[in-house]
Amino acid sequence: MEPPVAGSGKRVTFHVGAPKTGTTYLQNVLFKNRDRLAEHGVLYPYSTRAQSFRSTQDLRGMGWGSSRPSAFRGEWNDVAQRSREWQGHAVVISNELLGGSPLKRIAKGIASVQPADVHVVFTARDFARQLVSDWQEHIKHKHTVSLEQFVDDLIEYGHEAPAPFGNLFWGMHDADFVLRRWARFVPQENIHVVTVPHKGAPPNTLWRRFCEAVGIDADAYDTYVKRSNPSMGVAETELVRRMNFAVRGMSDASYDALVRRMLVQEVLGEQSPKIVLPTGRMEWVQGRSRQLIADLTASGYRVVGDLEELMPLAEEHQGYVSPTELEENDLASAAIRAATTLLQYTGHQRRRILELESELAGEPPPRPSLRQRATDRYRAARIRAAADRAAQGG
Repeated sequence: MEPPVAGSGKRVTFHVGAPKTGTTYLQNVLFKNRDRLAEHGVLYPYSTRAQSFRSTQDLRGMGWGSSRPSAFRGEWNDVAQRSREWQGHAVVISNELLGGSPLKRIAKGIASVQPADVHVVFTARDFARQLVSDWQEHIKHKHTVSLEQFVDDLIEYGHEAPAPFGNLFWGMHDADFVLRRWARFVPQENIHVVTVPHKGAPPNTLWRRFCEAVGIDADAYDTYVKRSNPSMGVAETELVRRMNFAVRGMSDASYDALVRRMLVQEVLGEQSPKIVLPTGRMEWVQGRSRQLIADLTASGYRVVGDLEELMPLAEEHQGYVSPTELEENDLASAAIRAATTLLQYTGHQRRRILELESELAGEPPPRPSLRQRATDRYRAARIRAAADRAAQGG
């Protein structure tokens, strides 16, 4: 691999992860303010919210679910071309999956935006919160591994943990591992670590730190965006995990629409106790975190925030409730909410089928009641909103 070379001209920042560190929030704020950013000489180079993800998959040369890499062909070239042609002083490229790009693809991505002064930003959160958040994210993508097994395998086997969990976690969430790979192409002084604060910090702390790392004025932009990618509680997540055993054959498109977008985004909020690190794992996680802090301290990277925020707080993980030990009655409330929503959705779809059948037969479609029409409009609006949020970064 070629040694890192300092660029020239405008500054192009690659925000490369990690997942579950507020990346969707940051991307939504950037997209919402893209016109104002452009007025200030900063390009956020995506024509749609979904292009952040699609262009990243194209650069990585990877498919997603049942989609082949060819489904994203040309997306990265569009982003890179806009970045090269931009006459302002800065470009911000952001997607949490960039950190896991193969080395050759990292080199290709950096070369494709030249000439530029390339910087890399990594938003990092403590491993205890990342482990439980990442497990929930896998459950939302049809996996069935238990939380205890997921954590134990990552602790014992590291990158060699059962696929896809080892590479996806340590290869994207470990700031030292990710940034050592990007540092082969970018000078160390151009690499920035932004720490995610613990609970209790002012709500705009992450945005302000990100802006400091990227070099833009945090106060110049509207940071209000609707919450996306909400967390579920332990009962809601376990309900989805148990459902996943029965829907393994469901197409990714149907699963995304019915489970990830409808149930997770709209129905199964965090109404039961939150998910915390399983009992007996905190000592190992804190030791591994101390090693990470030492590695980042010695790296020469620029830090925005405090590396000590990467040390997990044991008090945030008290009162562990094992998802696998929950009884069926513990899942009842979440199950009733899920079943009711799916029943309503099925009723709406059935009415639509009858309307289409009437149209094909040349008959006037059955007219629903005023109350039913109002309910349908409300339901459709919620589904569209959930789909929009899913397209913004899933």
